[in-house]
Amino acid sequence: MTAVARTLALVAIVALLAVAAATPAGARFQEAPTVDIHTAAGLATDGQAIGVTVLASCPERWTVVEATVRVSQPSGSGETTFPLTCIKSIRSFSIAVPATTGSFQLGEAQVSATVIAQRGKTARADDSEVVSVDPTVLVELASSGSRVDDGQAVILDVTVACPAGTNGLQSSLVVSQSPVIIGSSTYTPICDGSRHTFTVRVEKDTDSNPYQPGIAQALTFANVEWQGEVFYGIDDDGALELVG
Repeated sequence: MTAVARTLALVAIVALLAVAAATPAGARFQEAPTVDIHTAAGLATDGQAIGVTVLASCPERWTVVEATVRVSQPSGSGETTFPLTCIKSIRSFSIAVPATTGSFQLGEAQVSATVIAQRGKTARADDSEVVSVDPTVLVELASSGSRVDDGQAVILDVTVACPAGTNGLQSSLVVSQSPVIIGSSTYTPICDGSRHTFTVRVEKDTDSNPYQPGIAQALTFANVEWQGEVFYGIDDDGALELVG
């Protein structure tokens, strides 16, 4: 290579380095926030909220300006925020969006989400999905049960709530106790959006010893049907107190 050619090549390299140095870091690598809506949602038992799941992120050391979710149905709509922080990693958020007008129903809903973040410049991410709104079933066991008939059975309260429009199905309750004491029973939820308490008698199995005062374990599945599909809530108590 001649001296002139070497000089021209050196000048070109210096010029490229100068351009690269003058280019902002954000222009060389465009970081941006992200947001993605899960396509399934759950209706609160009273119809006053819909639970949605959102995946979101924003570049590290940026500041969140806005992180919101909006839900709309013909019967009602609502909006809320979620606690996004800029740590770069994608995080999952389970968000209950309350109805600010009307109420929500089973079926479908239009869900949109927005994330706006800032660090010198402002960047934005949006997502919008039509999601399926399925029933949520809440079930809660009482903290204690009563031994009856010298331990041949246990009486235990189970409180259940499920949305109007769903149908309660036969549901199970199992109460066990060491060593090898077990029994089961059933109940059927009433689905009208309100909480209902069922007093369930659990008979011990015929080959089981009688229940004893003290700590036992209880497990229940509350089942409902909607549009041919079964949905359930679950509660378990590993420290159920048996008295009497």
